[in-house]
Amino acid sequence: MAILLICGLQLSTGCGLNSPAPKPQQVRQVAEDVTIEGLPVGNLTAEEAGRVLNNLAEVKDVPAVNAGYDPVGGQVVPERPGQRINVPDTLSALLAAPAGSSIKPVYQPFRPEITRDILLKSHRLGSFTTPILDRSPGRTVNIRLTAKLTNNSLIAPGQEFSFNNATGEPTSARGFQKAAVFGDNGEKEEGLGGGMCQVSSTLYNAVLAAGLNVTERHPHSQPVNYVAPGKDATTYTDKDFRFVNNTRRRIITRIFTDGADTELTAELWALPDE
Repeated sequence: MAILLICGLQLSTGCGLNSPAPKPQQVRQVAEDVTIEGLPVGNLTAEEAGRVLNNLAEVKDVPAVNAGYDPVGGQVVPERPGQRINVPDTLSALLAAPAGSSIKPVYQPFRPEITRDILLKSHRLGSFTTPILDRSPGRTVNIRLTAKLTNNSLIAPGQEFSFNNATGEPTSARGFQKAAVFGDNGEKEEGLGGGMCQVSSTLYNAVLAAGLNVTERHPHSQPVNYVAPGKDATTYTDKDFRFVNNTRRRIITRIFTDGADTELTAELWALPDE
């Protein structure tokens, strides 16, 4: 081996290394025959096991459900917390498990955005009630279903609410039934969704009471018997009822029938500041 002396320093110029060679990085791996929720993950790398956990989370995670109002009676329905798999903690448990182990996921609970306490602190902006004078079975079903579809709608400041978007098309497959509607000639006839317009008209009057900005509204071709003349709002495929939340707070709708199906009420509540 050649040795060089430079300024009193001894340098080696042979085949030796000046620093140790890096060691190969050890691959973290699940032990043999380990399972989680019946799924075999033994001998998988940490990266592979992480992918299994992410797929499992899509199946096992439980979404949280906001508190809201019951569409029959209008009482507050408490929130339901959700839970999701804590992937990092569950992966650590898998990598530490001895061979042949059966591991349970580590779950992390979480609360929904709207809780019962938030609803109880809300401020009512406007309310309106109409009598259900025609209680034929089909019309009653349609009013209840429409109230349910439009109830608990969250409307952000500046957001526009669309009645048609909230209810969707009235089809028999979605539970709507035939009831009396005004035809193109103004005469009454049977049609799917008869009674939906009482919900839109009741909500229209609640919106007026709340002082919100109405952006689309259409009258019926004939007067209706559940609101005063000029206070109705019909809806159809090409006719919508829309309004904008022109307040600084989020609004939630409370639309419900009484237990005897004699009245329909629509209310708008401002949620407290976050």
